[in-house]
Amino acid sequence: MSRTDESNDARVAGQDSLRVELLAIPLIGVILGIIGLVMVAAVEGPWAWIVLGIALLILLAFAVRYAGKRFPHMWNEAPADEAVPARTDDGE
Repeated sequence: MSRTDESNDARVAGQDSLRVELLAIPLIGVILGIIGLVMVAAVEGPWAWIVLGIALLILLAFAVRYAGKRFPHMWNEAPADEAVPARTDDGE
């Protein structure tokens, strides 16, 4: 089987692109980092939980701000809510 046939088979199987997604690598790094911070906070005491909580809230705020700037259409161009017509029967 030639290389052209293999790439055509991949496209037929539902893959339009042979691009490699690498987002999982930093995502796993962040998840493992947060788990590590929780373990450190568990050993250090209550003050570490407070510091960890504040740091995670700040990180979440930066992530929301970044997502809002990078993908403004997610919030600004949402379709308008459709009016729900009133029910004509008594609901039974």
